[in-house]
Amino acid sequence: MRKLWYNRFERQMGVNQMANENDQAYARKLAQIEANENLTILSSMNQVNDEKVKQYIVYTDYRENGQQESTSSIFVYTPYANVDRFGHSTVDFQTQLLFETNKWKKEMHITVLETLGAASRLAVYDFQNLGLAQLAVKAFCNLANKLEIETIDGNISTFDRDDFKKVAHILEKYGFEVQTDAGQSSGSFIKTRKA
Repeated sequence: MRKLWYNRFERQMGVNQMANENDQAYARKLAQIEANENLTILSSMNQVNDEKVKQYIVYTDYRENGQQESTSSIFVYTPYANVDRFGHSTVDFQTQLLFETNKWKKEMHITVLETLGAASRLAVYDFQNLGLAQLAVKAFCNLANKLEIETIDGNISTFDRDDFKKVAHILEKYGFEVQTDAGQSSGSFIKTRKA
């Protein structure tokens, strides 16, 4: 009985230590983003929970600079499974949504939506299926609404073949119309602003 209690105590101490390291990594990343005048925080959450991602920061390098066209990204960072034994983040972000904006035509084009996963050489952990891509798409749609963008489009390439259905589901969830080729290994998507 005493040994069982001790094992539970050790396990809880490990969870508490991990939560503390995650809190510190989250705080450092948040401070780093806030100190960088070229980055803007779009959303964040800081609730410690070792079962799901409840600590994240969604941020962008998009700037309204008066140019007709620009290329920017939305990034999603979480300390979840991303803190090394020294308490430092192993990667700067786990999801990136790269996009082009044409303010004069009121158009945006999604170039890349990538989450570090098992197939990536850079991944220290498979960050797929944690909702990070959804956070990026949601923030992107909010930014597009704020900018009064009329049309958003993009392509799902054969590189995404294995995850095609997942990517299509995420996009459809946020109002995109997805068209696929016959083999469902590539396609395109579009979303137009409702008048």
